[in-house]
Amino acid sequence: MYLRRALLAILVWGSTVSAAYAGPAAARVFVVGVENLQYYPLHTVDRHNEYAGFAREVLDAFARRHGYTFRYVPLPINRLYASLLKEHTVDFKYPDNPKWREELRAGATISYSDVVVTTEEGAMVLPQHRGRPLAQLKTLGTALGFTPWPYQDAIDSKTITLTTSSGFDSLLRLALAGHIDAVYVNVDVANHMLEDQLKTPGGLQFDPGLPHARSDFRMSTVRHPEIVQQFSQFLQQERNWLQQLRGRYKIGNGNGAPPR
Repeated sequence: MYLRRALLAILVWGSTVSAAYAGPAAARVFVVGVENLQYYPLHTVDRHNEYAGFAREVLDAFARRHGYTFRYVPLPINRLYASLLKEHTVDFKYPDNPKWREELRAGATISYSDVVVTTEEGAMVLPQHRGRPLAQLKTLGTALGFTPWPYQDAIDSKTITLTTSSGFDSLLRLALAGHIDAVYVNVDVANHMLEDQLKTPGGLQFDPGLPHARSDFRMSTVRHPEIVQQFSQFLQQERNWLQQLRGRYKIGNGNGAPPR
């Protein structure tokens, strides 16, 4: 009898210690696949391979609210699509949009969040070429994996020749040197890169007379639609904070501290 009581006491003690060291039962770790691309202020991967920028703050705030841990895995854009849609090695993809690379999505059941941020994408050209007609645009650059869909018909018909690169900095340099006519890129990203990295503020300018588009950034998943729904609710609840955060990153107005 004494031995059985002693063994029971040891088992109870062991269970208590294990629970104490295990931490909160609700803690869950998810892998977020992100673009291995310098696209600041929207999002970027720094020289230490750390994810940063506007998107990181938003996603971290959501994860903190619900007791989740997000592990960010930077991947080349084409590889990121495969990781989400074929290999299922990431739980979420950010950013995403149902219009991007539609041919890869056929037959897949994908859940998308509400819009996290909407930004302007268009052609950055030399100042002296601003206002030229589309017919004079012969060469266009964009990043590997990007779809400059306002120009897709002209690219398909070979009216415009597309140049791609793994990063926008090299494409902006080509445009500054006159080797390509324009770069299709997010306007906020291009202006930041021209000023901060290339030290040529205003060296290229957005041409609103050429085809351009508003681009919605969302989070997507194949595996966890319920968490994407939670994220959409978070975005609705924190609209004021998101507006302030856009301002702090120069994609909106204001300045704010993260929600708790």
